[in-house]
Amino acid sequence: MAVDLSEIPPVSADQAPPIALPGLREDLKLMPGPAAADGSPTWTLHDPARHRYVRIGWLEFEVLARWALGNAEAVARSIALETTIRATTQDVTEVLNFLYRAGLIAPGDASSTKRFAAERAAERLSPARWLLKNYLSIKMRLVNPDRVLSAVVPRIGWMFTRGFAIALALLAALGFYLISRQWDAYTHSLLHLFSLQGAALVGLALASAKVVHEIGHGVVAKRMGCRVPAMGVALLVLWPVLWTDTTDAWRLTDRRQRLAIDAAGMVAETTLAVFASLAWSVLPDGALRTGAFLLSSSTWLLTIAININPLMRFDGYFLLSDWLDVPNLQERGFAMGRWWLRETLFGLGDAPPEQFPLRKQRILIAYALACMVYRFTLFLGIALVVYHKAFKALGIFLMCVEIGWFLVRPIVGELRVWRARVGSRRPNRRATATILGCAAAFLLLVVPWRSEVSAPALLRAAKQATLYVAEPGQLVKQSANGAVVDAGQPIFELQSPTVQYHKAVALAALAGVQSRMKGQAFDPEQAAMIGVGEQELQGAVAAVDQVAAQEALLTVRAPFAGVITDVPPMREGEWLPRREPLAMLIDPSSTAVEAFVGEADLPRVHPGARARFFPDNGDAPIDLVVSNVETTSARVLDVAELASVNGGGVAVRKAADNKLIPETAVYRAVLVPREQGVKVWRRLRGQVDIDGDRASLLGQIYRRMVAVVISESQL
Repeated sequence: MAVDLSEIPPVSADQAPPIALPGLREDLKLMPGPAAADGSPTWTLHDPARHRYVRIGWLEFEVLARWALGNAEAVARSIALETTIRATTQDVTEVLNFLYRAGLIAPGDASSTKRFAAERAAERLSPARWLLKNYLSIKMRLVNPDRVLSAVVPRIGWMFTRGFAIALALLAALGFYLISRQWDAYTHSLLHLFSLQGAALVGLALASAKVVHEIGHGVVAKRMGCRVPAMGVALLVLWPVLWTDTTDAWRLTDRRQRLAIDAAGMVAETTLAVFASLAWSVLPDGALRTGAFLLSSSTWLLTIAININPLMRFDGYFLLSDWLDVPNLQERGFAMGRWWLRETLFGLGDAPPEQFPLRKQRILIAYALACMVYRFTLFLGIALVVYHKAFKALGIFLMCVEIGWFLVRPIVGELRVWRARVGSRRPNRRATATILGCAAAFLLLVVPWRSEVSAPALLRAAKQATLYVAEPGQLVKQSANGAVVDAGQPIFELQSPTVQYHKAVALAALAGVQSRMKGQAFDPEQAAMIGVGEQELQGAVAAVDQVAAQEALLTVRAPFAGVITDVPPMREGEWLPRREPLAMLIDPSSTAVEAFVGEADLPRVHPGARARFFPDNGDAPIDLVVSNVETTSARVLDVAELASVNGGGVAVRKAADNKLIPETAVYRAVLVPREQGVKVWRRLRGQVDIDGDRASLLGQIYRRMVAVVISESQL
């Protein structure tokens, strides 16, 4: 790999190299490199002990070529006389200093050996720091494929011909055509995955695709004459990811060859996807076809979403690095991005860390800014993943470590640089504007200027009732939406052959008992059975009353005077089951707004506070006053319109019994109109802004964080 010089610590004053040039390590190899962007030659210095490569320019090459002169002044004088480079002793000393930092100087005596040992000891990390730096990415070597690749690559040369590329393109077109003819079946293949066997197939398919991906890198690297010393697996946030060591590609002088190695994995996966698409088109339904579906679908998605993304250190990153011919793209891009930020904000007048053409400089700055935003989002997401992967206490600790180490620490470090650089000079106009802007932003955070509390809300009638089918039956009469009804007025009427049959049976039984009792009154022999007959009569009357009550339930009446709304599309003659909702009966003259306030804002909301309701449909806002605020959080959200799964503003999850459980603590608040005569004809979703106690944004953020920590840790 290439070396990032900005990460190598400088030699301290007491260890400054002497003017006499020490010996270089004998195992170093110097090879020609690609031409630089300005056309000047470069060379690649190979350090086999660390298996890394260092790209050097013309000046460094000339210094190393004259290293045998043994003296910095002699080397500088020779370069100035024999080349067009006006080298100085300081230039040679800087190269010497770099060689010391990179560990390329051969130890010449006991003091040198002691110094090298001290430098290596300083580079070692303590177990805690090593774990902190590597627990999210642990790399393990598994095999050395170099010998196998050396035997295989000469036998598959036909795969690198134009004929194979044309055949692959034709097969891809055929695969797309066959899939388009069975598109519905293709998109429904996911149904086979919701089983234990399906989960195993998903894992096997993804693992197979990644193995092919890494073999593609190794094959092309070996074909280009590079050594492939290792393949292995890395655990990224506990997720296994395969990797192939293609560091030897740095010896290649042709940029197109390095680009071919970078793209080889994606090309190999794409080839696998083409053949998987053809296999899916001809295989019968079952596990094998599902596996072919996974290989043909996930490969495209993962290639686009992950491998091509240059903001992650995968294939897209190395493609962009080699295309721009900027080794260590991320580190050098970050250096350029930090320089641009400092100049934009403070106008320090510093020279850029490296000289690039203007177009490449802009690309690096844009890349650095995009990478900063992406990494902030990525590490924040990783922190949440780490939190959810571990048990509560450890999850909270690891999340705080992740945020502190990977997010807060770099930001604080950059802020310290800003403070040191700006504080050491007189502020110019740009620095003054930036400082004033930061001060204004800080005041916006700490000054308690915000008084409004926003919450998702639902406008509804305070007096309302949902009408249900109490007894299953056939609809024979119904009221329409908007119908005005009086209390007790029939709204829906149903009929039930079962109830009619039971009624006829009960009436017949009652008539039989009554007829038998009349005969007993005139028959002396039956007179003793009159008591039994009276009991039978009471039972028959009760049966008739029970059937009459069932029959009455077939008529749905208005419990109060109001307006019918939310009548679902139904036809007369349709059979309706028990508990089927029929309509909503509301009293438009009674209006209320139901809102759900977050836990952090609860102390700021009090009964009697003024508020305004803004409907989602764009109607005029309504002036309100807070009537009541519950002090117990809602365990279940019973207002379905406000649930996030239905497009509302309250984040919920569905429980096994389909109940809506709020993700965070929310408290119900009831508000009523300030003016009389406000009528509501339907339920409206919207947002309510309540005049609460003043609070700062920083205080609100702090209270929200504390509330989340307390609720999530179940303290």
